Amino acid sequence: MTASSPEGPAVRVAVLVMAVAGFALAGCASHAGAGAEVGSELYGAESAEAAVGRFLEAARLRDYAAMARLFGTDEGPAERRWGRAETEQRMFVLAGLLAPRAWELRPNPVAGAGGASRWVVDLTGTRDGAVSVPFIIVSDGNRWFVERIGTEGLGIP
Repeated sequence: MTASSPEGPAVRVAVLVMAVAGFALAGCASHAGAGAEVGSELYGAESAEAAVGRFLEAARLRDYAAMARLFGTDEGPAERRWGRAETEQRMFVLAGLLAPRAWELRPNPVAGAGGASRWVVDLTGTRDGAVSVPFIIVSDGNRWFVERIGTEGLGIP
């Protein structure tokens, strides 16, 4: 009997399941209080455009902690619900899916319900090449967060 490769189908399925679960739960941050400053670290970004740009730059650099500080809902950072370790694990999966070499935000974001805005981002250099991916960006009243990322263009069924 031979040992199977760590990159076999079971590992790929496990990573896919983690990614899908992370996206499904992305909008479930808790009501831990107003504002986005926790301790001495600042969460979120000053604008929707900055939230997307910084999130993608952090994904490119595989800086999971920076990604985690930019991920949340209109109730604040996702870390408040999941804790730092779990949020960074989810960002590890997202960075693996995104990992863009470069990106371009399309102008004229579409306003959504509750003040959310939908931005389409053209990514190049991802594991699937050049793709267009929707990002939903929200504000907690002070700072802006990446709330959801559409996975349709990232090769996830």
